[in-house]
Amino acid sequence: MAISLSQCAGFLTSAGVRHHVDNEQKKIRLVFVTEYYRNLRGERLLIMNLEMPDNGQRCRMSIQRAFSADRDVAATCLTMCRLAAETPLVAAEFDADFEDLRMVVEAVVEDADVTSSQLLAMVNRLKEAAEIWSIAIERIHGGGRARKAS
Repeated sequence: MAISLSQCAGFLTSAGVRHHVDNEQKKIRLVFVTEYYRNLRGERLLIMNLEMPDNGQRCRMSIQRAFSADRDVAATCLTMCRLAAETPLVAAEFDADFEDLRMVVEAVVEDADVTSSQLLAMVNRLKEAAEIWSIAIERIHGGGRARKAS
């Protein structure tokens, strides 16, 4: 069974998760204030994309440009791959054309509907991974950005 944007939006609304449905781009954007993770602008703000590729046969959540590729792309990619190996469900992707280091969680939707709890577990897994990974990424960049909020 396929999953739709409207089903996912309903789950997110019921759970009180801040989001925006973009019907034109066929995705939902979720927004979270973070404790350690900082986006490329240095804000403690995480924006996650939720998409249903393959006509709703997959549920894919990603954080586009999750980390900076400026300083040492190879070291950052290697760190992300190591962290992904230790983090069930979360994968790292690199798009060299856009210098886009993404964090991704995907689930295949086959014989049953994705439940609200499954969708929220994917959201929480990706959000938690971003918080933890940001600390490790900051260590390789030698920065002090990933400090706990005061």
